[in-house]
Amino acid sequence: MRYYILILVAIVGINSCNQTTDSYSIQIDMDEVDGKWVRLMAREDRNYVVFDSVLASSTTATVMTGSVEGITTMYLTVENISGSVQLFIDNSTYEISGSIDEAVIDSDSKAQTDLNKYHAELKPVSDKIAELVSLLRAEQAGENIENIDSVRQAYYELFDKQDAMDSIYTVSNPSSFASVLALRGIFYKLDSYQLDEALSSLDPSLHQLEEFEYMNGKLERMKAVAIGQPYTDFELATPEGGMLKVSEVHNENVLLIDFWASWCGPCRVANPELVEMYHQYHDQGFEILGVSLDRDSARWVKGIADDSLVWPQISDLEYWNSEGAVLYGVPAIPHSVLIDRKGIIVAKKLKGQELRDAIESIL
Repeated sequence: MRYYILILVAIVGINSCNQTTDSYSIQIDMDEVDGKWVRLMAREDRNYVVFDSVLASSTTATVMTGSVEGITTMYLTVENISGSVQLFIDNSTYEISGSIDEAVIDSDSKAQTDLNKYHAELKPVSDKIAELVSLLRAEQAGENIENIDSVRQAYYELFDKQDAMDSIYTVSNPSSFASVLALRGIFYKLDSYQLDEALSSLDPSLHQLEEFEYMNGKLERMKAVAIGQPYTDFELATPEGGMLKVSEVHNENVLLIDFWASWCGPCRVANPELVEMYHQYHDQGFEILGVSLDRDSARWVKGIADDSLVWPQISDLEYWNSEGAVLYGVPAIPHSVLIDRKGIIVAKKLKGQELRDAIESIL
């Protein structure tokens, strides 16, 4: 009987060790949090919402507890302190120390362990980017920064380096949950074939992440409007309040659909060159249709006037939920789609001399 009981106890112990928890526990022992609200933020439709919160105390342990389904990317913030700590939250335990800028995260979560390793690999580059961002902000605030042009160039080069590291990480770690975030950071540079290949290479266990579902949804849209496919027609409002279709502007012309917004800095930088191309090629049958991802009508109209955009403009003022952007799987702006006279998509995301060469080749 005693032998039987010992076996039973051992079995119960093994089952207890293997049992998955149905809640998370986040213990916070960070610098400068006493008396402040610590919040766990989740993203919903590109907005951040409070998922959980706790008022930190110097006399008792600061702990958040709750439950989630699956694994969700969230961000830990501290009241009146800039920045956040990125986390993969599932029903696991987390101990967070250090500071917002230099957080130390111990967790029994496989996903969080993957994310910790990923952040450690990128840290030398991300720290340097943060340093250059501080210099660029100081220059924008009116401070005289020596060799500011070289600072900007170094900033762009580091972003390219980070993109390359993300690409390598994704290929080298197909079972890492962090690979989904790495791919999310660079997928806008990929065409539908490349994105399909990248998503297919990831372990099925990663498919539960919202970021994977988002990219997979974009992929289906991208396939429908891939290079070589006929363009998809849609209709949105003009600044004057009328309605205008893509087909009405195409009308057997060479057409560039330009997805942009007045709040998009890179779009505004690109606009003068587009104006130049429009005047250079318009008489030969070249048209541009601007599709704005703005939310504010007045700012949209002001952006059109300030940048002298004389071609047709349409928008539903729905930001990233713009019908046109959704139909074309637009991952980032500026985003261009070049259509030939027969209505076939011949190129995407071109700019500068590459765009000029493509226009001239099909006029």
